[in-house]
Amino acid sequence: MNRKSTILWRMAVLGLFASLVPLAIYALERHNRIDTASMLDVSVSIRTMSHVTVDKFGDSVWEINNGSGFLVSSRNCEVWTNHHVIEGAALVEVFPKGWNGTAGIPARVINSTPRYDIAILQLDNCDQVPQAVLGNSNRVQAGDETFAVGNPLGRNPDSISRGIISHTERYRDGVTPYLQTDAAINPGNSGGALFDRNGHVIGINTAIDSSRYGTNLGIGFAVPISLVMQAVADLRQGPPSWGDAGFSGIVSTLTPDEAEVLQVPGSGGALVVTKTPAEGPSQGQLIVHDVIYRINDSEIYSTEQAVRLVGQYDAGDSLTLDLMRAGERQRVEIVLGQGWKGDAAPSPDNYDGYLGMTVEMWDAAEGDRGQFKRPVITKVHSLGPAHRAHISSSQKSVVINGPYVIPYLLDVKTVTGVAYQGKFHSIATVDELDEFAAQAYRDGNPLLLEVEYWARSDPRDHKTDLELESTAFFKLMPERAIADFIDPGAGEMLGRGVSGPPFESSRRQVGSRNI
Repeated sequence: MNRKSTILWRMAVLGLFASLVPLAIYALERHNRIDTASMLDVSVSIRTMSHVTVDKFGDSVWEINNGSGFLVSSRNCEVWTNHHVIEGAALVEVFPKGWNGTAGIPARVINSTPRYDIAILQLDNCDQVPQAVLGNSNRVQAGDETFAVGNPLGRNPDSISRGIISHTERYRDGVTPYLQTDAAINPGNSGGALFDRNGHVIGINTAIDSSRYGTNLGIGFAVPISLVMQAVADLRQGPPSWGDAGFSGIVSTLTPDEAEVLQVPGSGGALVVTKTPAEGPSQGQLIVHDVIYRINDSEIYSTEQAVRLVGQYDAGDSLTLDLMRAGERQRVEIVLGQGWKGDAAPSPDNYDGYLGMTVEMWDAAEGDRGQFKRPVITKVHSLGPAHRAHISSSQKSVVINGPYVIPYLLDVKTVTGVAYQGKFHSIATVDELDEFAAQAYRDGNPLLLEVEYWARSDPRDHKTDLELESTAFFKLMPERAIADFIDPGAGEMLGRGVSGPPFESSRRQVGSRNI
């Protein structure tokens, strides 16, 4: 081959190589690219509203809380989140990525468990929300890249942060072997997905470590998705259940050195009973200063390890405890009790009227009350139309002035107008508001209430004037839910199916009415 041919051949090879380099770089970039868009698409923000309760001032109050979750089934519109996100919620709303509505998609709780902090929700609809791909948390290793998606602080929906797995089996309180990550997690991220770099869900973000001042220390914990899937399978069978030995609050850990002084068999630690149980599975079986060193032939070295061991058994199972009592070896048997003791959810309030709130006219009153010429909202009923529309009632407070406790109005909410069927109407009396509510109820149409919010510039200073701070509008659908009650004057039962005039006349005497 002559010199010219050699040069041409080499140039051709170099040209081919040069053309392949961009393709190789492009392929490498695509291989290393993280599809964060898909992680955000399957993730949702969750807003919950508590039931209405009565505070120490006699006012009706409720709270809004925020969390996160992710869709696991487009067919069943199923979302997974944390139990503590929806615990005690009267209403649950879900907001997919890019949701523009003020109200979210209604969701109901299928089942939940505080044991692993897992909850199953079902949405009314989940159109165009893709479902997540579940990974295998058993294959996760320290150093693996992670991505946490959620709604940090309740005002940053569709947020994502990146970090690594720093530990794969970190026990805190209870039986959950958490994935530990340094991906930024904050309140509001609870229930959101922890993804691997392939976009697969490997855990549910659940908790953070914080200082005693509440400062986030940068360490987050997620329930491994393999454990979540197992817990969800159990929840589908019915209410959560697990065994309880009654150790809570009555045992403390002994180190190996401390156990040696008490001549405990073996070289490990032990548990010492600090209080004779007065109730529960351990009542009559354990007494103060018993030293437990073995449970069902497993050596015991800490309260945390004992909790995890007992957590493997169900209510009704028996545990054999080897212990030292007054320097002698003893063996006792405990039948485990029920570990799930959830409280029943509060029932919705009954109310008279159509809007689920109580309003009063204060125009004839003295002092602060005399300045309000429009109907004042003094109470909101749990799960009534006003509550579901996020309407809150007027609030009171107290101030300490020397030896005296002085009550005063903290803020006031007044109804000043109603928009109905495209027209706005000014409201001056309770009767006018009641008439519009009744008409909307009969027609099956919504109302738009105009509510003024009055407050003091310094909430702690009862001597400052209440000033108009803002005006808000609330859309609600009037509903009928007449409360059963006994009118002390008439001495008869009024309520469902019974006409209301006796009730209304008695309420007017005190200047307030449920509407």
